[in-house]
Amino acid sequence: MPPWKKLRGRSSPLTDPRSLGSSLLFHIILFVVASLAALSIAVPAAPERSQALRGELDSVDNRASKDGGGGPGELGGEGLIEVLPAANGSTPRGEGLDPAADALLAEILPTAASTDAAQRALPGPQTSGLGVLPGPGIGGGGGSGGGSNGGVGRGVGPGTEFFGAREHAGSFTYVIDCSGSMATRNALDVAKRELLASLGQLPSDATFGVVFYNLHATTLADLQGRRGLMAATAVNKSRVRSQLDAIVPDGGTDHMVALREALGRHPEVIFFLTDADLMTNSDVAEILAEAGKTRIQAIEFGRGPEVGGSGPLKKLATSTGGSYRYLDVTSFPRR
Repeated sequence: MPPWKKLRGRSSPLTDPRSLGSSLLFHIILFVVASLAALSIAVPAAPERSQALRGELDSVDNRASKDGGGGPGELGGEGLIEVLPAANGSTPRGEGLDPAADALLAEILPTAASTDAAQRALPGPQTSGLGVLPGPGIGGGGGSGGGSNGGVGRGVGPGTEFFGAREHAGSFTYVIDCSGSMATRNALDVAKRELLASLGQLPSDATFGVVFYNLHATTLADLQGRRGLMAATAVNKSRVRSQLDAIVPDGGTDHMVALREALGRHPEVIFFLTDADLMTNSDVAEILAEAGKTRIQAIEFGRGPEVGGSGPLKKLATSTGGSYRYLDVTSFPRR
């Protein structure tokens, strides 16, 4: 029988339905796989989105712990800080090169040149710093100190010093005797100069007031003419300095009117300077009843070495937690 007759009765792959279906399915799968491969090459991967914090962050307490210390690298602790270069390869800014920070430091810590200029503007002996005039002292309550080494005050907040009496607080009032006897050995000029040096140490977030007194109390005003506690800004310090020329030694002495004027502003600390310990124990009792939590640092200008025991002025200072200092004005240079 011829071969073509043998094949007539059989199904070929091109005519077999099952073969055609299998071939079609295979080519469809092959097409899908090829398409997916082409898409993965043609379409770039989506860039990763940068991570970001959303919402609000709680405030961080950076104040020093009352227990002190801290671990290495922690705020207030000891450790090494690694300074990393800037991302763009530039050199990092060094300490003290930030104009904003320099301006802030200039406000908080006036330069020695500005203090010297303020001192040169006043007549009389120059005091090159705070508390430089020697003299013995006695402390009591929360403070102690004396002589040219100064006193140690308690409290928290900005610190300053007045004739060696050092204090830390948020508000200060300077009560300064300007009676006629303060003309001796330029005592009032020395007091003015020490006042300016003390104010120069106060940052702008502190407040202060200045009261000069004889038989009457004169409270210096701020730029707006308000009398009392003012912010320790450069403008207000300059305003106080401009008013000092009008204060001259004259008249008698009334401690009570000045102290009551100062206590009425409720400062944390009073620096009280006088050259006359004319207070009585009854006066001290009255002031102590009104002092509240105010600490009084007393400085007495006297003539010659200190004599006598504990007088009312010492009692007033030590009873409030302050300290007492005595300075001999005969050691001040003459005009």
